[in-house]
Amino acid sequence: MRRLLTALAALAIASIAFAMPASAQGSARIHLIHGIPGIDVDVEANGANVFEGFSFGDTQDLSAFAGATLEGVKVKAAGTDTVAIDAGDVTLPAAGNFTLIAHLDASGTPTIGVFENDTSSPAAGQGRITVRHTAAAPAVDILANGAVAFANVPNGAGGGADLPAGTISASVVPAGASEPVVIGPADLPITEGTNLIVYAVGSLDDGSLTVLTESITGLSSAPAAVNTGNSPVESNGFGFAAAGIAAAAMLAVTAVPAVARVRR
Repeated sequence: MRRLLTALAALAIASIAFAMPASAQGSARIHLIHGIPGIDVDVEANGANVFEGFSFGDTQDLSAFAGATLEGVKVKAAGTDTVAIDAGDVTLPAAGNFTLIAHLDASGTPTIGVFENDTSSPAAGQGRITVRHTAAAPAVDILANGAVAFANVPNGAGGGADLPAGTISASVVPAGASEPVVIGPADLPITEGTNLIVYAVGSLDDGSLTVLTESITGLSSAPAAVNTGNSPVESNGFGFAAAGIAAAAMLAVTAVPAVARVRR
């Protein structure tokens, strides 16, 4: 349990940042995603819970707090008073476009993946697909319309491609094999000027493999137009069509006590 909570510490930090009053910080776009099934956490700061029940599939947008240092963070298993982690003071990135995801490594051990997102502009009429292997499973091949698009992708890695806007059929199989199909097949929309990011999460052994997705929009225009709000995140068993779901579903908290402090 302690290792699992350690892996979720970065996600818990998100809840504290979300509770704080906005202040001028850096220019980063920072999203944190809870990608480990089956565990909720509570967050304590200055002796009081500021966030409770942060669940699998939830995300937080920390962009407004880029460059801030959060003080006195503690993490507990949801519904308990036992402090499992004393995270201390944590500084968030000040610049860039990042997604952090708590997930399982290939052996099933909780870990944190930190990914810098590609926000370059695709060619006119094209969109981008990014896939990331963050599930407890061996290396995989990712197929597009039956052909290998990304080969031998290990846990913690991924790949991206710019494709004409439209729809492709995607599936995931063990590396070097054509079966079994462990995720999919499913239709994948490629949207002009959008980077659809797909995370394989869960565990092959316990049958919990699924996906979470987020979208970065506005890439056809100047970099300043990149969406810095909440991107759609969904867990729906390879639901690539999730790119259009309501962003409100991602908000784990909208009003909590502002007991954590920020210092420059």
